[in-house]
Amino acid sequence: MAGSISLPLTIHFGLYPVANISIGTPPQPFNLRIDTGSSELWLPSRHSDIYKYSDCSVNGAFDERKSETSISDDFNEEFRIHNGDNSDYTGILIQDVLTIGDGTVEDATFGLVYNAKGNPGSPGDGYNSKGTWGLSFDKAQSDQNAHPYTGVLELMVEQGLIERRAYSLWMNSREEAAGHIVFGGVDPTRYDPPLTGLPMVDMLDSNSMSYLTIQLTSLVCNNCDGKSEVREESVRHAILDSGSAGIILPAKIAEKVLKDFGAITDPLFGWPLVKCDLARADASYDFHFAGQYGPKISIPISDMIRPHIPGLLFANADEACFLAVKKHGEAMLILGTTFLRSTYIVAHLDSKMIAIAQAKEGSHTFDPEVIEITGDTIPGVDTIMASIEQAKATAAA
Repeated sequence: MAGSISLPLTIHFGLYPVANISIGTPPQPFNLRIDTGSSELWLPSRHSDIYKYSDCSVNGAFDERKSETSISDDFNEEFRIHNGDNSDYTGILIQDVLTIGDGTVEDATFGLVYNAKGNPGSPGDGYNSKGTWGLSFDKAQSDQNAHPYTGVLELMVEQGLIERRAYSLWMNSREEAAGHIVFGGVDPTRYDPPLTGLPMVDMLDSNSMSYLTIQLTSLVCNNCDGKSEVREESVRHAILDSGSAGIILPAKIAEKVLKDFGAITDPLFGWPLVKCDLARADASYDFHFAGQYGPKISIPISDMIRPHIPGLLFANADEACFLAVKKHGEAMLILGTTFLRSTYIVAHLDSKMIAIAQAKEGSHTFDPEVIEITGDTIPGVDTIMASIEQAKATAAA
């Protein structure tokens, strides 16, 4: 009988959720980054160049030659993934046994990486070089590999570990270094009601979902100069992506937010710089979804400013900190872990539904209280909002 599987998460650098699973026979342990913005499970090979200069010795590199259940000859197919940071990973597709919590997935297909280009990580990097478990739609991986294959989440359903392709993610506050992910279930102790359902939207208008995308309809800065001010009020498609560190906004919106912080952009750094003292300001940004009556997630300004790096100073000797907000083009909107640490999300891929609520801060003790997802609905959801297009069509009927 299907149930649920809960895994504790370690939040590396306060940004990246990492889970421990084992692969092969006998089991080899690995730390894999949980990525809701991609669909591949991949990890470096023990016999690759990546192993020589990255921290794979800490996070794990797979030695396929030592696994009795490893199969690669039947595939003879190249694996390739291109990431948003312009890094490329290539290798082969391989099949083996995965141990995930107290469950076992047989004959799982994943990428075994031998080569990396662009931004593969460096000594002490700690996150680019470790493997990744992508939890978005399989459509995203089929876009990069010639022959699509069944993803791990779907195999978990097929093999009776969970009832639906669904999971919930809780990353906890920035002060805590641990959270958890529940496959096939919801933990109502980790959010403040209401838990609101939102239909996923197809950002590419391709009639096939690729990413966890919902509609952001407004962004409000609370207590900016002592008052609340709307920074944007339009329908935008926003990707929920735990593989991205910050919040990436269309240029026009980002410029307003950067102005709020008095941020300075420097081509030497990937993120804008702000005065660290701003982290003490009693202000926040409210992200509103699905219109006037939809859910709101509040992000304190302190969570948008990264901790000070010793020696990073402005010319006047004020301490400088990185702001986890950047601009990209006119359409790109990605809500990464800076947003997700304040948000409890439930992704139901079969129903193409996302449920969100304000996350509770809590002890890092791993003690989930799970309600299993057994059907097409999400337990605990009070309201399901229509998309803006659906609401307009209903009003016009």
